[in-house]
Order: sequence, then C-alpha cells, then structure tokens
Amino acid sequence: MARIILNNKEYTLYDFDNEAEFEKAVIENQKYLFGKDSIYVDVKRKIGRDNHRGIPDAFLIDFYDTRKPQLYIVENEVASHDVYAHISEQIVRFGASTVTSANQIRDMLIKAIENEPKTKKDIEKYITQTIFKTVTELMLYLTENDIKIVLAINEVTADLNIAFKIFKNPPDIVLLQRYVCGNDRSYYYEPMREEIEDIEIEKKKTGEAADFDTVVCAAFEDGFKNAYQKNNAWWEIRLSQQAREKLKYLAIYEKAPIAHISHYAEIERIEPYKDTGKYILYLKNKKTIKPIKLSTGKKGEAPQAPRYTTLNKLLQAKTISELWS
Repeated sequence: MARIILNNKEYTLYDFDNEAEFEKAVIENQKYLFGKDSIYVDVKRKIGRDNHRGIPDAFLIDFYDTRKPQLYIVENEVASHDVYAHISEQIVRFGASTVTSANQIRDMLIKAIENEPKTKKDIEKYITQTIFKTVTELMLYLTENDIKIVLAINEVTADLNIAFKIFKNPPDIVLLQRYVCGNDRSYYYEPMREEIEDIEIEKKKTGEAADFDTVVCAAFEDGFKNAYQKNNAWWEIRLSQQAREKLKYLAIYEKAPIAHISHYAEIERIEPYKDTGKYILYLKNKKTIKPIKLSTGKKGEAPQAPRYTTLNKLLQAKTISELWS
C-alpha cells in the first residue's frame, strides 16, 4: 500500500467509499486539480438526444487564457467502476453530445449559473478580463467552439490508459488520492494542466497568459542518444489536451556534466505511448544551436521535469534562466 511521509508523519492511502465521497473531495480541491483560474459548475442533468445521453458531473470553465476561455465536461469516477462498460462509455457519450447537443449544453449552463449566485459572481469577475459582455455571450462562445473532456479519478490503471487510446484526442486525466494519519488528512494529486504551473509566474508579472510552443526535456547521455538521435523521438511525457495542441518544438537539456541546451527539433506528431497515459513525440528537422548554458546553477534553473517556453526565446537566450522569464 502506498504511503506518504510528511513532516515526520506517515500517511497511508485511505480510499474513497463511493463516487459521491470522491466527488466531494474533487469539489473541495478544485483549484489545485483544475487551476486557480478555473470555475467549476456543479450540475448533473441529462444532456444529448436520442442515443447520445449522459449525465455529466460538472462543467469547468478555464479562464487561464482570458483571450480564449475553454469549456470542459467533467466526469468524476472511482476506479472500481468498469473501465470499458462504464467509464469509457460515458466519455464516448459526452463526446458525442458536444457535437450533437451544444445548444442544450449552453442552455443548461446558463440556467445552472443563474441558479448559483456565487458561481455567477465568480464568472462575472473573469468576464471583465475578456471581450464578452454577459454570461450568455460567453456561453455562446464556449459552446460554439471545441468542448473538451476531463476525467477525475482516484487511480489511473493501464486498462484506463489503453481504453483512452481509441480517442483521437484523449481526455485529460486528473488523479486525486486521499491519505490519512490519525485525524490528519492529505491529498496526492496530478493536475489537469501541469504546464500551467510552469508558466503561471509569467502571468503574475504581466497579467496575461504566457504563450508556449516548445517543451524542454532533460536527458542523460544514453537517453539523448537512443531516443533523440537514434529514434527521432522523445517519450513518456505527460501532456494535457491544451499542450498537445500548442506544442510545435522539443528541445533537449543535456544533464551534467554537459549541462546545456544545444539541440531542438520540430514535432511531427504526438501519440499515446503504450499504456502509460503519457505521450511520445515524433521529431523531424533536428537542429543544433549555440549552447545555452546555466547562468547561476541555482536550484530550479536546470529543468528536471518538462518545462515550457517559446522557440523565439530559445533562439535568443544566452542562459537557461532566460527561457523561464
């Protein structure tokens, strides 16, 4: 059984008894799971028509980029539910409903928001940062554009990842697990959009969402030679739907003793990688540039996990810290 050590205390996994209990935890931790600039609209009503029926747990409006707000259907599930007969089927139905029943989704959202004064007030605060004047105008935009799906679940299994490979654009998956130590409770989570955490600092400085088109991945010598040089690819990267749409380039940070970036390539295509729930990036037009070195060597400057920037910054940077500023 998984355990977490926190402040010299040992926390053990304490699973959720049912979906309602899990959903309550999702709502309580929504800003961590979906982003601080998101609005969770808690609504359960049938959407769709004919055979495209489903009951979404909620909708999510992502205001991270106020120039292009994004609507999601949220499905909260516990892993004890059958992956193929229940979870995947629900996701397929919701996907069909986004195409065939956008008007119903819009009307349902407007009604749900009107019935929740706090939710409406929160949305109206963000509307002032957009080009939209009213909630109705915003809902028209959201439902006339691509509606994405996000699944929140307490365990991500190989079967779930395999099942989601059938989708042309697999839904985002948010992991939330509960741990306890006596009366203390903690949560382990994997958020919907990890890339937002990396570029939120820039938004705090400018007030605007930071654009990115390049992911920088750290590599040991063997990995660099085998994946990047030999196979023209890089794999096992966790990417959200938004990241998969935006990314155009991949750069490699070669770890110590080299400790610099001197290689990047165009991303030819992105595909699910085996049953990992992560992705493989196939590359083309590999290029070599003048080495971009560490400036201070301070903790956090050298990328360990994937980090995000723009090709323009990459081509102009003299030090790695400039990529994140």
